[in-house]
Formats: sequence, structure tokens, C-alpha cells
Amino acid sequence: MVEATLTCPRCQAPVGNGEAFCNECGERFDDEPAPHPAATVPITPTPRPAPAPAPPRAEAPRTAQPQLAQQPRPFAAPAPPNPPSAGPTPTPAPATAAPTAPRGALPASEGYLAALREVFGYPALRDGQSSVLDALRGDDVLAVMPTGSGKSLCYVLPALEVGRTVVVSPLIALMQDQVEALEAAGVAATFINSNLNRGEQNQRYQAFVRGETQLLYVAPERFANPLFTQGLARAGVELFAVDEAHCISEWGHNFRPDYLQLGEIRERLGQPRTLALTATANPQVRRDILSRLGLAGAAREVVTTVDRPNLTFAVVPLAGLPERRQWLIDYVREHAGQSGIIYARTRRNVEELAEALQHAGLSAEAYHAGLDRNHRTAVQRRFTVGRTDVIVATNAFGMGIDKPDVRFVVHLQMPARIEAYYQEAGRAGRDGDPAECTLLYARRDRAAQQRFIDMQHPDDATVRDAWQRWVGIAHAESGRLPFDVGNADPDQFGLIVSALRDSGLLDPVELRLRSFDRMAPIDTRAVTRHRDYAEARLREMTEYAETKSCRRALVLRYFGEQPPAQCGNCDNCLGTAVNDDAGYPAELFDDLLELRDRIARTTNRDPFRVFENRTAREIATYRPRDRDGLLQMWGIGETRVDWLGAEILVLVEEWSAANPDAAPPPIPDAAATQRPLKSRADLGPEIDADDPLIEALRGWRSERARADGVPAYTLFSDRTLRELVANRPDTRAALLETWGLGESRVDRFGVELLDLIAATPSGG
Repeated sequence: MVEATLTCPRCQAPVGNGEAFCNECGERFDDEPAPHPAATVPITPTPRPAPAPAPPRAEAPRTAQPQLAQQPRPFAAPAPPNPPSAGPTPTPAPATAAPTAPRGALPASEGYLAALREVFGYPALRDGQSSVLDALRGDDVLAVMPTGSGKSLCYVLPALEVGRTVVVSPLIALMQDQVEALEAAGVAATFINSNLNRGEQNQRYQAFVRGETQLLYVAPERFANPLFTQGLARAGVELFAVDEAHCISEWGHNFRPDYLQLGEIRERLGQPRTLALTATANPQVRRDILSRLGLAGAAREVVTTVDRPNLTFAVVPLAGLPERRQWLIDYVREHAGQSGIIYARTRRNVEELAEALQHAGLSAEAYHAGLDRNHRTAVQRRFTVGRTDVIVATNAFGMGIDKPDVRFVVHLQMPARIEAYYQEAGRAGRDGDPAECTLLYARRDRAAQQRFIDMQHPDDATVRDAWQRWVGIAHAESGRLPFDVGNADPDQFGLIVSALRDSGLLDPVELRLRSFDRMAPIDTRAVTRHRDYAEARLREMTEYAETKSCRRALVLRYFGEQPPAQCGNCDNCLGTAVNDDAGYPAELFDDLLELRDRIARTTNRDPFRVFENRTAREIATYRPRDRDGLLQMWGIGETRVDWLGAEILVLVEEWSAANPDAAPPPIPDAAATQRPLKSRADLGPEIDADDPLIEALRGWRSERARADGVPAYTLFSDRTLRELVANRPDTRAALLETWGLGESRVDRFGVELLDLIAATPSGG
């Protein structure tokens, strides 16, 4: 048996046996993103096992066959310019494509039924699976199938026939879960990732190339090691499966630069039979997937419906985070004992909301990428086995989570595109039973997503700065970049890589420079195209949130389907939609909330303590021009006018000047006859917003409500709270004079309130 020469896969320097680090570039071998199991595997070809005979065909009722989509025209990507000639050019390591390997025979879909029943215990193939398996007999295939439709069996069953199937999977947790399930069914499957030590990685790799293991799951960055790919090519790969294939497209919602190399990797593996799978890809993304994989014009598309009839879609208009938080507490309480996922935009949102749910006595845990890996794994396991009802998570949670009984998915904020929303919402109801998908929304959510788009797309100067920095840190001979080059800003990193690859400055597969010319021309049109595309997707997502017609129909049309006008299972079709048709300028309302947030940050207050959303709506509606006008607004008193009245008036004046054609505001007197404004007496006394008794009373109210199992407002209202803070009653008789407190409430908890008031220092 001939062993390969041990070399560092980054800089190609010789490596001594047993060394943990490369003496040349410092790379660690046993704990980094792309380990090198191929460095010690045999490089002589190993005999391929003969494919198992196909099981006898069994007659069984066929599931409905989705129509095979006609092959679209290849995606016309702009041709990259010739690589610059100025400056020393790194010499890439030789990489030749393996000769095209003969493809093992596959049976028609009926031929898999015996294995389906004996190995997995399923009586028949699901919708779409038959079409994919029939198409895969003679062609490469791109399959678009909804979440929960059994995509993985479309490559697992063929792997049982032909052996040696490489599955590219984007997440460690995803591949581990799938391998565990296959091993439990008796299928020889394994994975290689950075959680394994080098020895374990080598053992698994060798078992696969010897044909002892039928399926090997790897992440795309594994192919950064050329020895890994070369070993697979020599052994022979029968089936190349690309899961979550939308990640290869810069137009996809989870674009990953590591996926861009897969077309070249497929060539180097000898163009094995290829199956690309995704749950969400519109026609443009599908064209890009085929082009990037080198399958344009040569593969068949199997596009099943993305519709999930058991899911009910709804949008609830709620402007501020406090209102959304309270809504979610009530919602989760109403769904007590049910499994659910709540998606939030930021880690801080996740942690605060999970804590609020826990304080309300509900079973909930937080999950985001900033938590320790072992902690995340434990949280996911508790959720999967039903020990935790609700997961509050960023979008880092969910891909590959095979929990069929999720009864609801709620989004705290609007995602940037329909694909992302539909994939995340689609994690509900995978068992086919009814489930609810709810989006909490306000018009200002669109502005927040636009800011994210701005941050994710580097300008020309940023791309140039990155290129010049990379020239300075790349290995002087090989041009290789260090592993951590993209850690600072992963969103911009992917687009910078695309621009440099389009410009011929970066190797199409590896992070290796093709030039050291710091002033080489860079084509950044890809960044501009991607920004335009992202903004168009945001407009479509906003239309979903604001439409008064069928929400499901809008989604299905987006994915290229022709739906009926009404689905009968969204809030608009059911007549349960909560309309937010306020007669005020949305732009001015958003500006007022932006002002509120800025003041909250600078004064270290919660935004709703500056002023509430209702106050912003009042101001946007009546557009007061002076102090007296402001004092008529709900939630605005002398204290707030003195504090921030001038800024509000300037904002209203600037908006009015920029919108001279806007309809005039209603006349306050006339408006009062239509919708009376509450007086100060109705709202209770003015109080100091920093009085510690406010928080003490709110905290006590929350704790007591949780203990009693009732909503907090049923104990006493905010007006009662203001009365208690302003008057600080110290006897039972004084409590009885407080607005909103009667004999029953005072008998139940009057003593506790008096003790709390006495123990809390005055804010003055």
C-alpha cells in the first residue's frame, strides 16, 4: 500500500509525521474548519464493490406525479476579464479533472419499494420522490421539493444501489442527525467534520474509499483540501448529492461562497451522477444552481409544488417590541404544551424574549450562534425530545431539524425575502397536521431590513481594501489565504469573493490568489446586481406582509406556480386578518419611532418609556405645530413637552415641508367628535419616568400574575400604577381611594402593595 507524501494542504510545505502544526504557515491539522483526512489515505485506487442487484419490482399504487419542468435557458453570467498580468502570479497546484466515470445502473422508482419497506418501514414513496428517482436513472437532476417531503431518500435509496455517494451538507448538526437516523435503519453512512479528531476523520475517510460505507456527508469547505478531492476521485464517486443547493446561488437566501466551488469539484470527481436538492428556489435561483454546477442544458428539473395546505398563514400588525413581546407571551400561553419556534432577528432579541417567556412561567429556551456549541446542542436535544416546548432563535436554528410536531412558528420581525420566511415557517406541521405560521409586522420593519442590505453589500472601496489586505497576507508562493480571512464580516465576505472570482483574481475553487497586483482591475458588478436583487426580494416580502389578498397565492406565484385566487387557510381568506389601516402618514410615523429609539439609546431607557406607539400615531395623524398642539396628544404632558417637544415639532415641520401635497391633518375639534382624545385625567397623573417605584410595581405585578396564572393587566392597569407612584398610599384606606383598586383587589394583595411601596425609595 503506497502512502501519499504528507504536505500542508494550504502552503504545500512538507509535514513531518506526528506534527500538529505546519512549520511554514502555522496551520493546525487537528482542529480547523477543513481537516485533511486524505493526507494519510492510500492513493492507489481501491476496487469498487459490485452494485447490489436491484430489488424485485413490486406493484404498488403510484403517488401523484408532479410534472417535470421544462429545461430553462442557461443563466447568462457575465464573462470574467482575463487575469491581470502585472505582478507575480502564484502558481496553482495542478488540478486535473478525473476522467468521466461510468454510471452504475439505477432502477425505476418501483424498484426501490422493497428497500423502502424493509429498511425504512415506509409503505410507498411520497409525492415527488418517484419523479426524482425516475429522472435520476438517466440524467442529472435538480429537485425542488417542500420541507418535509422526504428529499433525503432521493439520494439514500440510489446510494443503496450503487454505493459511494458523497452528500454535501451545509451544517454539522444537519449531517449528524441524518447519519444517526440512517445508522439506526442499518444504512452504512458516516460524516466527517471539524468536531472529529484527525484520527477519526482518517478512519471514516478510508472506510468510504474502500467501499465499506455507502454515504459520506461532508461540508463544502472540506474540498479546500485538494488531497481530499483527489482521493475521492481515485476511489470513484457514484452519486454526488448537493443538499440545500440554493446556497450555491448568489441569488439564494443562504448564499455560501464555499458552495461556489462545487461545479469545479464535480469536474474533478469525474462528473458523477449529480442530484441537487432544495426546498425553496424560484426560477432565477434554479437557473443559477444549474449553471454553477455545470449542469445547464444537461439536467432535468423536478419541481413539485411548494404548497403546504396544512399551514395557516397570518400577519399581525404590531409596531413595538414591548407590544410584540406581550402578544407572544399571551400566544404561547394559549398554545401551552405545544411545540413551537419563535424567530427573532438579533441575539439580544432572542435572549430577552426567551427570558420574558420564562419569567411568564412558560417552557422556552434561547438558541443562537453566540452560545457555546455544547449548550446549543443540549437546547436542540431538549426541544427535539419534547422537554422544552418553545425555542426562541435566530435563523441559525432550524435547518435540518427533523421535528414533525411543531405546531406554530412565529417571526418577531419580518425576514428580508420570501424564501427565507417560507423555509423557516415551513418547519411547522411537517407531520401534516394543522399548524400556524404568524408574522408580526410593522412598516418600519422594511427600513430595518434595508439597513441590513446596506451593511451586507460592500462598496467598491471596501472590495479594493479587502483585495489589497489579502495580497499582503497571502502566502508568498502559493497565494493561499489563511482560514480566518472571512471571519470579520461573513455577509460582505461572500460578495467580495464573488467579485474577485469574477475578476479572475481568485481561484474558482480555493481561497488562493491568482495575482499579487494590488491595483488589479476589479469587476464589482456582481455586488451591484446582488444589491438590486436583494432590494427587489425585500419589496416582495413587504407585499406579502401588507397584502389584503390571499397570502398563500402570493407565495406560490413567487415560486412560479399558478394558485387559485383564494386558499381558504390564510388570515385574509378566513376573514381573520387584523387590519392596521390607520389614517396617518406611515413615513412620519416611522420617523417618529426612529427619533424615539435614538432618544432611548442616549438616555438608556426602554423606547416605550420615551413615548408609546399610540403617541406616535396621534402625532403623525394631527401633526401639531406648537406646544399647545403637542399637549393635546395622547401620552404627551408637560414633562415630555419640556424634554423632547422641540425635537418632535422640528421633525413634523421637516416632514410637512418635504410633503407639500400631503392631505391636510384633521381639525382637532372635528376629530374629537369622531374619536375623542383622552384627557390627562383619563390617563392618570404625570409621574417621573425614572421613579424606582415604577419598575418595582411592574415587577411585582408580573410575578404575581405569573403565580396566579392570569394576565398582568387583570391585577391593575398602568393608570393605577401611575396613581400608586404619584400618591404613594400608606394605609388601606388610601389604597381604596386609588383609581382601579376596589375592596376585592385590596383584600387580595393590598398588604403586599403597601409593603412594596414602603420599601421602595422615592424617585424625588
